[in-house]
Amino acid sequence: MELHHLRYFEAVARIGNMTRAAAELLIAQPSLSKQIQALEQSVGTRLFDRVGRRIELTDAGLLLLPYARRVLREVAAARAALRERADLTSGHVAIGAPPTIGARLLPHALATFNMLHHNIELVLHEAGSGPLVRQLLAGEVDLAVVPVPQIGTAWIELFTEELVVAVSPDHPLAGSSSIASAQLANQGFIMFPPSYGLRDRTLQFWREAGLAPRVVLDGGEMATVLRLAAVGLGVALVPRLALDGSEGLVGLSVRDATLRRTIGLTWHPERQLSPAAAALRTFLTEQLGRNLP
Repeated sequence: MELHHLRYFEAVARIGNMTRAAAELLIAQPSLSKQIQALEQSVGTRLFDRVGRRIELTDAGLLLLPYARRVLREVAAARAALRERADLTSGHVAIGAPPTIGARLLPHALATFNMLHHNIELVLHEAGSGPLVRQLLAGEVDLAVVPVPQIGTAWIELFTEELVVAVSPDHPLAGSSSIASAQLANQGFIMFPPSYGLRDRTLQFWREAGLAPRVVLDGGEMATVLRLAAVGLGVALVPRLALDGSEGLVGLSVRDATLRRTIGLTWHPERQLSPAAAALRTFLTEQLGRNLP
């Protein structure tokens, strides 16, 4: 039993005439008769009685008709859904981002994307780069905004941003626009969790500068780290972007170190992106593909 058999069967049952059904189906009447016979052979029983010029359903035909119509409706609905998916009139995209990116850059971009494609459902996952890559590889997110290329993923660069040392306005170093690495030797640092790329970048900075600072708190998320730095618990290496709109913090450039990180958009190279996810990838690449100060 083939799908086209059911379509031909339903048309003949509805119209009750082989010639008129063939005209509606845009096939020759002998070909239609042959296809109906093939269907009857496949189900092992007659589906139509030929009564004069009219064709009437047998008991078996009456039994099959609602099933055939149900199948045809479902196929039509599936095709419509796929068309809507391709036309971006429906869809679903899950994107992951670190809290700073999620809070500072994505809101405007996602709102604009929603204005263009308001029937696409957006889901945002905020986490450090480690968990985000694991979610991407597991298929829990379609796209993720993460620093540097990650093993096992496809990646395109979006922008670079400066990393600064966040301190309280009352901190002895707060009056300087920039500092030397050595001035941080005796400072207490507030550290991000191991899942954060910023933790690795902080440790790398220490190694390159020959520092071994104290850790005054280990494991804070971005919002907590910023608040703790603002009240003077310690200092933290953060993206300058994280300080935008944050009161009570000063961002110090380190003049003898190259403290920048590159942010990119990543996806699974072996999974085909849905049209909605592909559209969001193109949109974010255009919107966020720039250098930040």
